[in-house]
Amino acid sequence: MQDEKIKAFIHRYEEVYFFAAKRVTAIVTEKVLEDITIEQYQILRYITMYPKCQATWLADICGVNKSAISAMIERLVQKGLIERIRDEKDRRNVFLQSTEKGRQVYENGEKQIQNYVAGYLTELSEDEIDTFLRVFEKISASMAEKERGNGR
Repeated sequence: MQDEKIKAFIHRYEEVYFFAAKRVTAIVTEKVLEDITIEQYQILRYITMYPKCQATWLADICGVNKSAISAMIERLVQKGLIERIRDEKDRRNVFLQSTEKGRQVYENGEKQIQNYVAGYLTELSEDEIDTFLRVFEKISASMAEKERGNGR
């Protein structure tokens, strides 16, 4: 593919992605978050969706180092949204799970996001949505593969 075409595609992608991401972030921040950042909400989301996950897994998923994830986890624990659970067989293993308050914040957030995004998805056919998601997943998988190849 020609460099100019690639450049134009990247420019279009950036404009669409950044606008959409900015709007979803604004909606979540304005209507959902209860004294937590969007990053903390994302961590809460993963912990709620994958109970008893560990900090190292979260750091990998989020593409941050363990100290950054530890700081976010600590803030969520202090706010009563998640809790640490020690493995009874091996106390060195610490698992994370949402508290009842954390699950409520997560569920409220998901409802708000679904209500906001659903209004736009109804303008697309199922095939268009499926195609969009498959392409986005393919790009994501390709990026992850290249990052693994670079030792990240």
